[in-house]
Amino acid sequence: MKNLICKGCGSKLQNLDENKPGFINKIDETKSELYCKRCYRLMHYNEFPKIVANNEDYELIVDDLLKKKGLIVLVVDLFDFTGSFIPKIMDKLRDKHVILVANKLDLLPKSVNVSNILSWLSYMTNRYFFRVDAIHIVSSKKEYNIDPLMNTIEFLRDNEDVYFMGCANVGKSSLINCLIKRFSSRNTDIIATSPIPGTTLSSINIPFFEDNHSFIDTPGLINERNALSCLNEKSYDLLLPKKEIKPISYQLEEGNCVILGAIFVAALVNAKETTTFTAYVSDNVTVHRRKNIDTLEFIEKHRGQLLVPPVSDDKSKLHFIKKVFEIKDNKQDLVISGLGFITINKPCTIEVNVIDGLDVFLRNAIFGK
Repeated sequence: MKNLICKGCGSKLQNLDENKPGFINKIDETKSELYCKRCYRLMHYNEFPKIVANNEDYELIVDDLLKKKGLIVLVVDLFDFTGSFIPKIMDKLRDKHVILVANKLDLLPKSVNVSNILSWLSYMTNRYFFRVDAIHIVSSKKEYNIDPLMNTIEFLRDNEDVYFMGCANVGKSSLINCLIKRFSSRNTDIIATSPIPGTTLSSINIPFFEDNHSFIDTPGLINERNALSCLNEKSYDLLLPKKEIKPISYQLEEGNCVILGAIFVAALVNAKETTTFTAYVSDNVTVHRRKNIDTLEFIEKHRGQLLVPPVSDDKSKLHFIKKVFEIKDNKQDLVISGLGFITINKPCTIEVNVIDGLDVFLRNAIFGK
């Protein structure tokens, strides 16, 4: 039997062990596209995959691919840029030709100035001393700015393959599906997608260009310090926004706090005047304001009900740790990796309680002064 590959996840197809990657009940070698049972159920029934890739898989596969010539499309999540633009990936790509693609433009409020975001992305790449050949801001879901991206790919690829790389859940596979449907006669997805990190198990070669070169999808590096890695998969749909984010603003006095779901608290403990907290999170994440009194007890009592995520049947253990942040300049973002961010408009002191293992940090406000 030939070595046949699942078009959905890249695994070698086999019909011997249902608990291993690539299992298919019957292998029909006459079909041009075959999908393993896992990917078929994922694509047609939205069933959570039980088999996922891990970072060891990512390292081995990507390191092998980087020995070959090709153009790199580095995909990052515009909503969670800092959590998806991480040193481990950048260090692998410093000597390559790279197009930086910030995906999920459709999630940002329509009032956002895209030119300002482009300047911010350029500033961030320079800050990390990471050279890119071009930057594009797109939405694979809404097909925003897909034509200019394709023009840049054609201009830079120099008759070579194009490799799509990045963290899990930034939309690499969705972007490839979008490009294929936009620039070919195909009108259905070819690669399996899911909110579960690690859906793509191996590299997937998709012949696309007239010179016989391909789009190549790769597994995503899993950021082990973001919200998806801290909670059970039952809560994933709540964490990941699916439509334009509507910012929620509160005017806080000292002693007030804002709670995001049941996993994060930001309390205003020192401020000269009333301070505005503006939360940018999925509309499925509860945003709650209250006095910062017995807050962790309040969270424990209401998690999975008044406060989500996690959902009620997600039994993830939540151990909170405390951190203190000094906002020294006007308008900074307090970023919670994989969950969202809170823009704070004035100098103040913030006390944070956050579940252990979840990255929280300050950055210059993404939406400017």
